[in-house]
Amino acid sequence: MRRGWKNKRVGLALGSGGARGWAHLGVLEALRESGIEVACVAGTSMGAVVGSFYAAGREPALRELAADLDWNRLRQFFWEISLSRSGLTDGRRLLEETAKLLGHREFRELNLPFRAVATDLAGGTEVVLSSGDLMQALRASISIPGLFSPVRIGRRLLVDGGLVNPVPVNVARDMGAQVVIAVDVSQGIREDESVRTEAGAKEKDVPVGPLRLPRRTDEEETAGPMQVLENFFDDVEKKMRRLKASWRARETKPDMLEVLVRSVRIMEAQIARTRLAAEPADVLIEPDVGGIGTLDFQRAKEAMAAGRAAAEKALS
Repeated sequence: MRRGWKNKRVGLALGSGGARGWAHLGVLEALRESGIEVACVAGTSMGAVVGSFYAAGREPALRELAADLDWNRLRQFFWEISLSRSGLTDGRRLLEETAKLLGHREFRELNLPFRAVATDLAGGTEVVLSSGDLMQALRASISIPGLFSPVRIGRRLLVDGGLVNPVPVNVARDMGAQVVIAVDVSQGIREDESVRTEAGAKEKDVPVGPLRLPRRTDEEETAGPMQVLENFFDDVEKKMRRLKASWRARETKPDMLEVLVRSVRIMEAQIARTRLAAEPADVLIEPDVGGIGTLDFQRAKEAMAAGRAAAEKALS
């Protein structure tokens, strides 16, 4: 434990970031090995999900799930398209699976004080959820606009907390934390090769060339017409593959979901930078997860390793 932290109340502020939030699990592992005792946890979006498991003492179960995730399992257990008026999915299956794994449905059942941050869609204000239905609070905190439909809790319609407070340092301090360790996984956005201007894509065009019957080689002179035709169709197949590659190079516009998620990510990174400057943490951990997409949940091992490395560096 750091010098001067003895007898002080340590709080965690775990930030939003979708799949990059798996890095929080690596950070928690490093904190435990450093002997740091956490007294309270505040989380936003994916940070709220990981934080709730930590507060419930169920972090190992989440770590095991994350390590085994692949796209097939993601589709089977977590994603269902409902095409409601306000989102692609209502997140019902995700809630069911989370509840099974977490084993708790109420804030009062947790081992540590925990807060989840969401955004009031009507007023654009920060909403800190601290009691009642834990599953609904988590569902509200992760509700990326357009992807998940909003959640109504009381009179409020709530969406992703990352829109107003991506790394809730202030919430951890309001919980009585004297030392706040914050984890920001929103920084370091790297250029995505799939998002290009059409002018840039033209430079990648693949020359295909005309299709014509090839000249007969010395070997083919004695091979007969069937061999010539076979060689011709082989040439057609090769050129079609090159033509498809050229078409793919011209596909410069990402789909609607990618535009939406990436735009939210850019906004959250800017908000996090501004709020952390105004409300600094005592220790800021920034895992190198900029190359992991918001929905790349199958890359959990990579994110956890980055989280652990960043925490060890920050705490050394």
